[in-house]
Amino acid sequence: MEEHPELMPLLTVSGGPMRGQSFRLGSTRQVIGRAPTADIVVHDAHLSRRHAEVWLTGEGVSLADLDSTNGTWRNDRRITGVEQLADGDVIRLGRTELRFFDPGVARTDPVGLSFGPPRRDHRPTLPLPLATPAIAPSAPGGPAMPMPAAISGGPAVSMPAAISGGH
Repeated sequence: MEEHPELMPLLTVSGGPMRGQSFRLGSTRQVIGRAPTADIVVHDAHLSRRHAEVWLTGEGVSLADLDSTNGTWRNDRRITGVEQLADGDVIRLGRTELRFFDPGVARTDPVGLSFGPPRRDHRPTLPLPLATPAIAPSAPGGPAMPMPAAISGGPAVSMPAAISGGH
């Protein structure tokens, strides 16, 4: 997989000062932190110098907190040991959110849009009903006829045949 970097898992900053920046995960362990010596440097004062670590395993990608002050959070739950990441997971370090994207098992794109089946709790938008043209009452002796938009200044409306000159 190393020969095809586009197939390597990816962490994308989805919230925080570095929003939009992405980091490819390699086959070696990578330290995430604010120290310039970290493998993945995140500019956030709320991160520890060596905050967390990610690495590829035979089963996928693992994440561990490195005894950081503010903790490492996965999907709004503070992690305490080694966690296996799943495509679409949100990792929060300090005030920075990272979204995990794994092209090998992707159900989301790098910014988190789901490719899965439609959600059942989401109601689709319904189209607005079309307006029906107004019909002017017909005069005795003739059917109502639509009035051209150019004459009325608006949508076609009907007027009696006797007024419009029709029989």
